[in-house]
Amino acid sequence: MRRAWTALAAALALVGGLVAAPAQAAAASVKVGRVTAAPARYAGSCPATTAFAAKVAVRGARRVTYRWLRGDGTKGPIRTAQVKGGAVVVRDRQMFAASTSGWQALQVLSPRKATSAKSRFTVSCDPLRLEEVSEDRARVGVTLATPAPYRGECRPPGRTVTFDGRITVSRTPAAVAYRWVDSDGGAEPVERLWLTARSTTVSSRRTFLTGHSGHRRLEVLDARGRVTDSAQVPYRVTCTDPPEPGPVAAAANPRVTPARYEGPCGRPVTFVFRVDLAVTRPAKVTYQWVRGDGTTVPGEVVLGGDLTTVLENTWTVTDPSKVGGGSAYLRVLTPNATATRPAAFTITCRDGDAVTITGTQVIESRNPQPCPGTSRQYTIISQVAPAPSATLPLTISYRWRWADGSYTAPFTHTFTQAATLRPQRVWDEWISKTGKIWLEVTANGRVTRGEAVGYEVDCGKPPAGSYPRVVSVTEASVTPANYRGECPVTLKARARVTVSGPMEQMVYAQWFFDETLAAWLDGAAFPPGDPLTKVIEREFTVEESTGRTVTGYMETRLPNVVASGPMTYSVTCT
Repeated sequence: MRRAWTALAAALALVGGLVAAPAQAAAASVKVGRVTAAPARYAGSCPATTAFAAKVAVRGARRVTYRWLRGDGTKGPIRTAQVKGGAVVVRDRQMFAASTSGWQALQVLSPRKATSAKSRFTVSCDPLRLEEVSEDRARVGVTLATPAPYRGECRPPGRTVTFDGRITVSRTPAAVAYRWVDSDGGAEPVERLWLTARSTTVSSRRTFLTGHSGHRRLEVLDARGRVTDSAQVPYRVTCTDPPEPGPVAAAANPRVTPARYEGPCGRPVTFVFRVDLAVTRPAKVTYQWVRGDGTTVPGEVVLGGDLTTVLENTWTVTDPSKVGGGSAYLRVLTPNATATRPAAFTITCRDGDAVTITGTQVIESRNPQPCPGTSRQYTIISQVAPAPSATLPLTISYRWRWADGSYTAPFTHTFTQAATLRPQRVWDEWISKTGKIWLEVTANGRVTRGEAVGYEVDCGKPPAGSYPRVVSVTEASVTPANYRGECPVTLKARARVTVSGPMEQMVYAQWFFDETLAAWLDGAAFPPGDPLTKVIEREFTVEESTGRTVTGYMETRLPNVVASGPMTYSVTCT
């Protein structure tokens, strides 16, 4: 529920019954006015920006140093402002990618310390409708080539018919959503394209084991899922195979997950084999899984209305140190005899690792935000401990990695005793997708990878498929990198962000210095027509000597996580 708020003006007043001495009377005075938030209450599409401002009245000084205090416990960087005419107005802007509420206050540090009252604000992000953010209003048309009728054998693996369509747009670039619809199979999942040319070819295939006729349709959809254009063609497959005494089964596409295992061999490892099975008519199929170690696992399945299925078999290797690999294949016994090729896996023991990684799990936020309009938060948790054979103290570096190539900045930890480190990370997803994430630890120059944990994001819409994302963050630097002189000093951090294509979602980035998250959220837009590489910058103030070299990183937060290389700076105040 939104909360109405009021912000009271904060004034610095001298109290007490003492008479000021002459030196005290000449001291500087500071009076902090009311902090305004604009807008104080926001409802609409996100990301959203809230601007804060406050007037500071000053006597007896030409400049003030200040920082912003925030309701989430963070503090803004210390900044300096020049006083003109006895007053100065200081400002701040914050961007929010999801619904939130909080407060912000101004704290003056010099020439005298004073803090304003809290100025409260709320941001309510509405679910983003595709038609509201689509940059593309191009007219889209489709044509579809009619496949030649087929007459001939259809025995396993069957006869495949290819349908070729062409999608044409009136201008580029253009975002296009389309799907294939079959007369007896219904609609297939929606697919999306980003077109930089006026036309492109799309294809769909279907395999037949028996004669069949019907029609296949190619439909183009608007942002609300309505069909705006379509093309339809007939097809006919006539099978001339000799009459079969009964149904025929075909098995294909054997695979195993994982196909390669690398890690500790002191615990069992499970491998899952899968095979696609199809029959020409309803039947009971009996089969055997034949493993490379000589084990056979029997099974049977009845296929009726749906003449296809996926068969699975699990093989748990109890002592991986004694097994370098294995394989398995499916042998169909009835209604006919056939077999697949083997699917194989390999095992590489990494028991020399200095750490063990266990207990990895992904947790979704209890109050998930609606997506794709706003981000949905997930938390990954894991446990890292020194191996019994490790020599202490042991310093490690660790980071999170995603299967799509995303990765975080590295963090370090030193084990001085046999204890457990429990790293965790919160990240955002904003489109429907499936993914995997794992922890990567480097110790003694050797990389240990934790178990990859899968997760699924369901925004109520089909997965977006290939979607623009951040691909690199490069050229990270702080200038000046080595400062010596009067303080406070303003430094500038910058990094170059490259994306895979134009995107409607803003790219948001955060900054880490000495493994501490700074209270800044910066962003850049990459609309169609703009360069795919842009620089994100942030100025910050250092009040006193660092006494050492500070190491920092920039890390994108949305639409995916990519970290820069290290950037360093040092400040020596004279």
